[in-house]
This record gives sequence, C-alpha cells and structure tokens, in this order.
Amino acid sequence: MSLAICVGVLAVDDPDPEAVGYHREQFHHVNRVLAENGLPPHVEPEVLPDFPYRGQLISFPYAWTPYLHRAVAFARQAPGEFHPLPEGANPYKDKRVDAELYTFAESHLICHSDTEGYFVPIDFEDIIADKAGELHGRLLGSSQNALADLVRTAPLLGIPLEGRELSDEAAQVIAKEADEAHPYWIERKVWLSMFEAFRLSVQHGCAVVYG
Repeated sequence: MSLAICVGVLAVDDPDPEAVGYHREQFHHVNRVLAENGLPPHVEPEVLPDFPYRGQLISFPYAWTPYLHRAVAFARQAPGEFHPLPEGANPYKDKRVDAELYTFAESHLICHSDTEGYFVPIDFEDIIADKAGELHGRLLGSSQNALADLVRTAPLLGIPLEGRELSDEAAQVIAKEADEAHPYWIERKVWLSMFEAFRLSVQHGCAVVYG
C-alpha cells in the first residue's frame, strides 16, 4: 500500500465527476470544522497554473512516512541527537515520536493521519479533530504548520535550503538519489514529496490531500 499526496484536487484537466463530488462534500466538512473552531473558510481553487515537477515521488509506501516523522520529532526536540535508525528498528517506537504524539501533540505532520485526510493553507496552531467524524481522516492540519516542520527538519537530512526555499538543483539531487545511497535516503525522498506539496499548497492556496 502506498500514500499519494495530492495538491489541487479540484483543478484537474479531465475531472472524474464522482471524485470531484466527493471532494466538494469533504471541503464542506473542512469549512464546517474551521467554522466550529473560529477560523476562516477555505476556498479550494478550481483553476491553477501548471505546477513545476521537480522529480518528487508521486506516491511512496506507507511504511516510509514514519521515518520522516522520526526526523521531525528529533528536529523539534533534540536535533543534535539525531542519528540513523538502527537496522530492523521501528521508527514509531522511538521515544521522540511517542512524545510528539502523546505529550506535546503540536506537530501537524506527526499527529495527522499517515494515510488519509486534508491539510488547508490556513495558519492555525493546533491540529483540529472533527468531533462529528464526517471529515475524511477526522483530523484537519495546517499546511503552514506542516511546512514549518519540514523546513526545521531539512538540516538533519543534509538538505540545503536558502531561507525556506529549495533550489531546483538540490531537489534534483534528492529525486535522482539511488536507494540506500544516503543514510537518510528514505527520509529525504519523503521529505521532498511533502515539501513540494505543502510549498505549493501555501503558494497557491490549495489543500493537500492524503489518499
């Protein structure tokens, strides 16, 4: 099973009426949840410019996401202690991840579902749970919050940013990197896919959808 990260789900050239209808209904629930928490509505664009493709994976195994979450947890708590995961170890068994999930509960990337749900380009502090349970994934995240975590984590993975920007050259290095060519090759590939999605979300005002 793999995770696909989509941006601009209503701005497609050949829309599937059933999929469009589903997402329209989900954005209704997104806005209900936002309103219940005193936040402005999200208007999902139906027309967007062509997105630049910088070689990121369109999808990747579900099992890869926890590797990046572990890096994010270290970046938030103890960046100087970050180290490659021992062979055979489970990244979600790390005490740093456990603290983010059950003590701090502040990282939208870590606390959101690994497999489904929405992030919107509205800057709010705490991830929001849909008490009615009608929103796919039941948790609503902020693209700005997620992007901030990715920027914070980049140095731990050897990813050079210019401020908060990733050059085309640096993106291509990660995209073309062979498996196991870097101690953090999984984390870097997941990072690039997520960075591109959340960067475009904030830039163009569209949601990020896990599916």
